[in-house]
Amino acid sequence: MTIRLFAPSLLAIGLCAAPVAAQEFLSRAEVEAVMQDFAFCYHPSDRFSCAWAEIYSDFGEDHVILHTASAVWEEPLEVQRYRLNWVDNALCIPYEDQGLEAAWEADGYRFAFDLSGLTPLGDDVLPERIENLREASPRDFCFRYTIDDAGPDALFQHVFRDGVVDEALDPIALIPLFASGVAIAPSG
Repeated sequence: MTIRLFAPSLLAIGLCAAPVAAQEFLSRAEVEAVMQDFAFCYHPSDRFSCAWAEIYSDFGEDHVILHTASAVWEEPLEVQRYRLNWVDNALCIPYEDQGLEAAWEADGYRFAFDLSGLTPLGDDVLPERIENLREASPRDFCFRYTIDDAGPDALFQHVFRDGVVDEALDPIALIPLFASGVAIAPSG
């Protein structure tokens, strides 16, 4: 299901002058243009919440900084900061440290895009989390994006593990950053 209430059309930022073929991946420049104006709401629900959400900043020559929020019932909302690397037009997670730089928690299940209301988790938490992530991750873990043909205001994330693309696609609704935040639907 694609939710179209969150964002103006990608036509407004010049990404869809013509329909995009299902496997025509967006370039790094196109993805960064979207990231600068929108939060990514993964697996949006009809109740206007996200399974998890991401905002991007610090668009470096070879990397981008990602803040992602997710939640599990009976646990605080968790926000993590990752440094992801650009490899050509793919965004990739570095294997050794998984890109994880910091983690916070917050009350409630709303992800504020200004990152307010967060309580830092201690640096002593990060090594164990990195090790757990690394154990479950392939050495080569990258993402590419396409525009959802069902609507010009949504994307699909394509996941590549050791060069093999996952069959399942992650649907993304784009939420303008000026919306200031989004609800996260707890799992589990």
